[in-house]
Amino acid sequence: MNDPIYTLLRILPAGDLATTEVRWFAEQASGSASLSELPHAQRIELIVPAALSNIYIAELPRQSMARRQKLLPHLLEDRLLSPAATLHFGLKDNSNKIIAVERKWLEHCLRLLAEHQINPAAVWSLYDFLPDGSDWCIAIDQQACLVRTPEGQYSQFEDAHILDSLIGDAPREDLILADLIQSTAPGTNLLQGDFAQRRQWSFDWKTLQTPALLLSAIFAVVFLGQVGDWWQLRSTKQALQREMRQTYAAAFPGEPVFDPVLQLQSKLRERGGLRSSSNGDSLDLLLQVAQIAGNGLQLEQLEYANGLLSMELPDSQASSLQAQLKGAGLSAETQAATTGRMKVLIRPQAVK
Repeated sequence: MNDPIYTLLRILPAGDLATTEVRWFAEQASGSASLSELPHAQRIELIVPAALSNIYIAELPRQSMARRQKLLPHLLEDRLLSPAATLHFGLKDNSNKIIAVERKWLEHCLRLLAEHQINPAAVWSLYDFLPDGSDWCIAIDQQACLVRTPEGQYSQFEDAHILDSLIGDAPREDLILADLIQSTAPGTNLLQGDFAQRRQWSFDWKTLQTPALLLSAIFAVVFLGQVGDWWQLRSTKQALQREMRQTYAAAFPGEPVFDPVLQLQSKLRERGGLRSSSNGDSLDLLLQVAQIAGNGLQLEQLEYANGLLSMELPDSQASSLQAQLKGAGLSAETQAATTGRMKVLIRPQAVK
């Protein structure tokens, strides 16, 4: 049968770290195990033994956490049981509770856990599990009992009889320490200052799976559309070039056709001018129209038959070309083409 996977597992090592066996607490279960045999859990938290920590109550200045961290050794200098350099301090915003733990023990313990691939998400003092209150609070454990006085002082007793004599008939609250560890959320995480967790950037690529598929589909559709438009334009261009070559070959039988536009321009330069012809000479008419129209025409189709030159153009260019040709003395008419464009029908006409 598969071992259970707990949501939260808290571990309490021995104070001397002489063994890797620790006590563990998870939800309604608890026990002891070596670090390599701990139950599986989604989150692991470390507890510092009471003997290695202490809690102080002091009024703290209203400054940033980093600034108050630096002031703690000086603020508690007269009350510390050990040199401030040997302690690690933890505090919480809007709280006057200060927790001090043995720095070397915490460093060694975290290193030992790392060797077993255990990275605690939080570190608590065992004292921090005791609730606040105005009565005596006693948390009984199988090994000892923890005490919080009404004044906010914390200590650990191994003999419960001495504790009973000390408290007498004063109001008290008796609790089970294991229950507190399993159900209480302490207030001060000691992973701060020098022990603050370094955030490692991580990213779950699965979250981008759906957007990536959508973007890929959109890109594919756009790309295929662009390829289709390019292929259509390429086909139109080839058809137009083929018609221009055929028209040029019909106008100049027996002459090789390489580039109709360049060849027309060459003939225009060779003749040195234009002439009108009553018999409808195709070359004169083509050259004359080419000189008037100039460059930039989006010519879709060019035909010449029986002295009539037909040019298929966009509507805007057809109207402009018609006006230019009439101004040059040519007969030019427009006619709607089946492709949705306009045809300009041109006949030679002597200039008046």
